[in-house]
Amino acid sequence: MKVACFTVACMDYFPQQKKYFAGGNALNQSIRFKRLGNETAFIGAVGTDAAGKNIEKLLKKNQVDVSHLYLLAGITACNQIMNDEKGERFGVEGAWKNGVYGDFVLSEFDWQFIKTYEVWSTHATGGNYEASIQQKNKNNFLVVDYLHFDTYELLEIGKGKVDIAYFGGTENQYEELLRFSKEFQSLIVLTCGSGGSYAFEKGIPHFQKALPVDKVIDTTGCGDAYQAGFTNEFYQSRDVEKALIAGAEMGRMATQNWGGVPW
Repeated sequence: MKVACFTVACMDYFPQQKKYFAGGNALNQSIRFKRLGNETAFIGAVGTDAAGKNIEKLLKKNQVDVSHLYLLAGITACNQIMNDEKGERFGVEGAWKNGVYGDFVLSEFDWQFIKTYEVWSTHATGGNYEASIQQKNKNNFLVVDYLHFDTYELLEIGKGKVDIAYFGGTENQYEELLRFSKEFQSLIVLTCGSGGSYAFEKGIPHFQKALPVDKVIDTTGCGDAYQAGFTNEFYQSRDVEKALIAGAEMGRMATQNWGGVPW
């Protein structure tokens, strides 16, 4: 299976650890999908600073296709992450900087490159979401991370085009997302951290408990890992229950390292 992941890669600074770790939805998933045995490509932009060069090295080390990774003059997107005593991650208010990622949009050259990729994985923020809906064809399986949004205008835009819609939120969204799934036709998945995860399939809810861990180190990137595991299994088997377990297992694994992916 070929998976194209676009467009966020960033460098997170963890003040408590006094260390940097790479992250970002697309970077995390390109590496997670690769480790599941797929051919993956990252499409996006990083700066010409040390962070951008280190991200390029990390992707290459993990054998991710970086032929459409752009090193642009400026800084790489960055953030600061704090962890509480349970390992839960929190972004430091005001620390996020878009860098060169903020203005990056895929060119026609990029879209043509990923036409042959079966799975497209992206996020609902930025200028590439609506373009992905317009550009995909019947051979592209589009999965979108709607992050922690609890409003659904962007989900409405994806109706009939998005194959799996992911939300990282709370059980309070259960009823509304269940209603949406009756008309959405495709899967809607809600991850609730230690509260487990739900998959809504045409008005039918499925639930999976979070898998136990002895100690959570850091929850950064757990949602991205979950999505890679769920998508990988569901695309191949079309079995929601198996996909829920696969997602939970990948999420559990992601709690055992600092940052979005093992550095």
